[in-house]
Amino acid sequence: MQLNSQGRLSLSCCALVLVLTIAGCTSPVSRAPEKNPIATNTIPVVEKVEQSPESLLLRAEQMGPDADQKQVTRILLDAATAYLQREQPARAQQILLSLISQPLDAPERRRTKTLIAQSYMNDPAADTEQLINLLTPLANDEQVKTHQLTLLTHLYERQQNYLDAAASYVQIMPDAPQAVERVWQWVNNVPASEIKQNASRYNDLQPYFALQNLIEENGLHAAQFKKALSRFTRVYRGSSLVTYLPENITKAAGLRRAGIQQATVMLPLSGRYKATGMAVKDGILAAYYDQLSRSGSNSVPQLRFVDTNGKSGEALISAIGDSQWVIGPLLKETLDLMLPMLPRDIHLLALNRPDDTSPVTLSTIDSPLIPEEFAVPAAAPVPATWFALAPEDEAYQLADHIAQKGYRSPIVVAANNTIYQRLLDAFEARWQRHHSEDDKPHTLNIVTFDDSGTLKDGITDALGVAQSKSRIDQIRYMVNEKLHNVTRNRRDIDAIVVFASPEQTELLNPMVEASLSPFDGKTVPVYTTSRSMEYDSGKNQWRDLQNVRFIDMPWMLPQNRWPEFTRTANALWPDRSTAFSRFFAFGVDAYQMLPNVQQMALLPQVSLEGLTGKLSVDKDGRVIRTLPQARINNQQIIPVTGE
Repeated sequence: MQLNSQGRLSLSCCALVLVLTIAGCTSPVSRAPEKNPIATNTIPVVEKVEQSPESLLLRAEQMGPDADQKQVTRILLDAATAYLQREQPARAQQILLSLISQPLDAPERRRTKTLIAQSYMNDPAADTEQLINLLTPLANDEQVKTHQLTLLTHLYERQQNYLDAAASYVQIMPDAPQAVERVWQWVNNVPASEIKQNASRYNDLQPYFALQNLIEENGLHAAQFKKALSRFTRVYRGSSLVTYLPENITKAAGLRRAGIQQATVMLPLSGRYKATGMAVKDGILAAYYDQLSRSGSNSVPQLRFVDTNGKSGEALISAIGDSQWVIGPLLKETLDLMLPMLPRDIHLLALNRPDDTSPVTLSTIDSPLIPEEFAVPAAAPVPATWFALAPEDEAYQLADHIAQKGYRSPIVVAANNTIYQRLLDAFEARWQRHHSEDDKPHTLNIVTFDDSGTLKDGITDALGVAQSKSRIDQIRYMVNEKLHNVTRNRRDIDAIVVFASPEQTELLNPMVEASLSPFDGKTVPVYTTSRSMEYDSGKNQWRDLQNVRFIDMPWMLPQNRWPEFTRTANALWPDRSTAFSRFFAFGVDAYQMLPNVQQMALLPQVSLEGLTGKLSVDKDGRVIRTLPQARINNQQIIPVTGE
C-alpha cells in the first residue's frame, strides 16, 4: 500500500483542485485508489468538526495563494476529519496524501499521519505495522495524542499484541469498571513468562502485573490470598485497578478453602466401560490414600462410589444423597440424564466436556473426552467445572508452539480416522487464528492417508521429493549418462506435524527422515501428540521415532516429579496399558482438584501441577491442560525446555 502522494501541489492549489473534484471534475487529486469507508462505530473519530467538508474546502480555496499556509493546512485537515466523520475515507485520503508531501511542521505532520492512519483502518490491504508507524511518536497536543492512542489500541488488539494494546488504552481509558476489566483481560491473555520478560517496558501496567503475580502465587491459599490482596490495595491505592477491582477477585477473596465432608464419585463400574471407570477409580483412591497418609483421617472426605451403568436420571440424582460434591459422571448418556435434574447447590466436577456453544462450553471445534461415547450433548447451563482429556487441547498447544517458534510452512500429516481428523481440524483452526492478521493467507500443507502406500505417496508429494526425482530422471535421459545425485525436498518446509496412531507414526517417521535432505545443516522438526505415543510396546519401541518431539502428561514421562508415587503405582498395576495409565492419572487429578475448583474457576491465573498437566480453569469452567514437551533421542525420552 502506497500512502504517499505521487504529486507535489501547493496548499492553495491542492484546495482548488479538491473543490473542483467535489463539484464533478473527473481528474483525481492523487493516485490513491478509492477505499472502502471506515466503520466509525468501531474506530471512533476523536476529533470533531462541525462544518461540512465542502464548506471547509471552499473556504481554503477562497483564501488565495498569499494566505497563511498554516491556516490553510489546518482547514484542509479539518476537511479531512469531516470526511472521516461522514465515513468517506477516500475523500479524506485525497486531501491527506497531497498534504503529506508538503513541507509541514512537526505538529501538522503528526496530525496528518494520524488522520491517514484513521482513513486506512478498515482497508484490508493496509499493512497494520505501517499504520502503527504512522502513529508514533506520540504528539504533544493532547487531542492528537488521544487520537493516536485510540487508533493504536485498535491496531495492537488486531495484532493480538495485548500488552501494547493495554498500555495504549490505559492512558486514555475512562474511569469506569468496564475499562479496568478490558485492560485486565488483555493482560491475562499474555503468558506470564512473556510478561516477566517485558514488564519493565510498561510502567502504566505495573499494578496489573503485580495483581496477576499475587494471584498466581497465593490464589489457592485462601487466608494468604486475602492478606496479599489487602497489601496490594494499600500499595496501589488511587489506581483505577484498586478502585474497580474485578468482581471475580473480590469473590475469590471472600471464599474459604472448601471443607469437603463427603463426595460422591459417579463412574461406570460395570458394563462396557467398566475397565475405564475402574482405572479412574483407582486414581481417585490412590490420591485419597496418599492424602490420608499425609494429613490424617480428619482432613479427608468420605467417598461414596456410584456405578452409573444402567441407572435412570432419577436414580442417579437420588444416589447423590446429601452430598454437595460430585466427581463425574463420565459417559454421554449419563450426563445427558443427570444435568437437567441436577440441583443448583451441587458442586459438579464433570469428567467430561460439553460440545455445544452454551455459556458453560467452549467453541464448536472443542470436543469431549475420548472415546466418542464419552461426548456430552448440549445441556442447560449448570454451575460446573468441566475436566476432560480432550485431544483438541493438545492440537491447540502444538499450533501455539509452532506459531511462537516462527514456523511458516508446516506440513500436517493426519490419518483418515475420526480422532486424528478432529486433531487436524483443531490444529488448522488455531493455526489460522494465529495468522488471521497476516498479509498473505497461510494455507497448511495437509496430507491425509488411509494406509502405508498412500502415506508414502502423500509425504513424498508434499515434500516435493517426487518432483526432484522426476527432474533427475529427465536430465539422466537427456544426457544419457549415469548421474550422481541426491533428491531434495522443498526448502520452504520448516516443520512437520503428525496426527496418527503409534504404529502409523513409527512407519511415518522413517519415511519423513528418508525424504528430508537438510539444507545448511538445518533439520526439519517432527511434532506429534500423546495420541502417537505408546509406552508398552517393547524395548525397541522408540527406535523408529528418533528426533520426534511430542507432548504428553507429566505422569507418562520418565523422571517425573512423583517418583515414589510412580513406584507404588507400578508395583500395584505392573501391566497397566498406556491408555489406562492416563485414566489413572485423570482420577488422581480429579480428586486433587475438587477442593480447589471454586477458587480456580474465579481465578484463571491459578494453576495446579497435576499428573495430567498444568491445570487451570478458563472463564467457561473448562479445565485447561498444558503439557510438557519431550523428544526421542537414541531410544530415550528427553525432556525439552526452551526449544
